[in-house]
Amino acid sequence: MSRILIVEDELVIRAALKRLLEKHSYTVDDVGSVAEALTLTSKYQYDLIISDLRLP
Repeated sequence: MSRILIVEDELVIRAALKRLLEKHSYTVDDVGSVAEALTLTSKYQYDLIISDLRLP
């Protein structure tokens, strides 16, 4: 199964994306910052990372 990471600081958008992808049987992790994303990328390997273009 594909593992996807969502990096998005707006909770509503992040939750909607996660729900949609999980509905299609993807394993999804979601975080609100680049720092959190770096922590997860050191633990897991992702097939796809969806990232907000304007993160702080």
